[in-house]
Amino acid sequence: MGALSGVRVLDLSGGIAGPLGVRQLAEHGADVIKIEPVGGRADRTSPASRAYNRSRRSVTLNLKDQDGVKVLRDLCATADVLVEAYAAGTMATLGLDYETLRVDCPRLVYCSVPAWPSGVRYDDRPGYEALVHARTGQQWEVTSSRPGPVFLHSPVASLAASLLVPTGIMAALLARESTGRGQHVEVSLLQGVMSLTTQIWNWTDQGQFLLAKSHPPGIHQESIYECANGEWIHAATTTGGAPTRTQEAILGLEEVDVPTHPGMPPEERALHEMRKKEAYKRLDRSAVIEELRAAGLNAEAIVAPHERFEHAQLLDTGAVVDVADPELGSLTQVGMTIFLEGTPGEVTGPQPLPGAHTGEVLLELGRTPDEIAALRASGVI
Repeated sequence: MGALSGVRVLDLSGGIAGPLGVRQLAEHGADVIKIEPVGGRADRTSPASRAYNRSRRSVTLNLKDQDGVKVLRDLCATADVLVEAYAAGTMATLGLDYETLRVDCPRLVYCSVPAWPSGVRYDDRPGYEALVHARTGQQWEVTSSRPGPVFLHSPVASLAASLLVPTGIMAALLARESTGRGQHVEVSLLQGVMSLTTQIWNWTDQGQFLLAKSHPPGIHQESIYECANGEWIHAATTTGGAPTRTQEAILGLEEVDVPTHPGMPPEERALHEMRKKEAYKRLDRSAVIEELRAAGLNAEAIVAPHERFEHAQLLDTGAVVDVADPELGSLTQVGMTIFLEGTPGEVTGPQPLPGAHTGEVLLELGRTPDEIAALRASGVI
């Protein structure tokens, strides 16, 4: 049994933060029921959805029909948690907002995942990942070949919020143990991205952000080198210890006064970096990594994204899994990310087909086969 065995979660969310955050609960034992429109969510065929929405059951409901709303309200009476990520006001229009549901379901923990925080003058403004990046300065966090901000490919706002979703839910469930009542939990994408904001920039008198880790190139950018055969290495040679050899000695270059290296005249430093790049391009990556590590210097191979699944520590901990998708067959995915010694979690299945468990769940609610057939015939399920 998982740590959350006995906890039921109704997942009405889409996008990244809600489904991925709820997946943490599902894979630690919670009974998660994904509530989708009849036919399934439009985004369920995306590669990401197949990972974010695994380990749960699927029920399809037409929430624009009052009979569908009635079924969901009956499910709420059996649930501990509801998670939604609809635009502001949508759930209230359906009669499924927290203030309405709490009357009949006072123990329900109701988690909303909007783009912007609610209860402020702009809470009805449409929002999504890229707009949150824009409004929080994240597009200054990456530099490129041109001056100015750059769109981030990584959905940092949603990924950060996905970590806050289970945290907020578990805090509310714990509080319910002493109060006997649920509560409204909110995790916006704005709150997510601000939880990760590094604040490593400053504003110069030229009106340009300077990022300590990316522009102008500092130690992290200058630690990336191309080796022989087009392979790349991150030679992060600051270790906090006392290395037995210098990077220059390993590369066969003239020694430099390392403590004053950052203070070298720009032309001299540029020449030294050029020589290091030329030396690395002549060397086999695996061999030079061994030499650097033997000398007490840190180094790792820079691998392509798909190569991460070959990492020995991921494989040894079971953090890479093969999931049998009902439509695509075997998929390699990241497995568990939190390890509990006494009640280990597990991936319990792929993203289910839309409505695969509707009949099963409605039988659990006490609906008869004839009632289920009638709901199906009318398009409610």
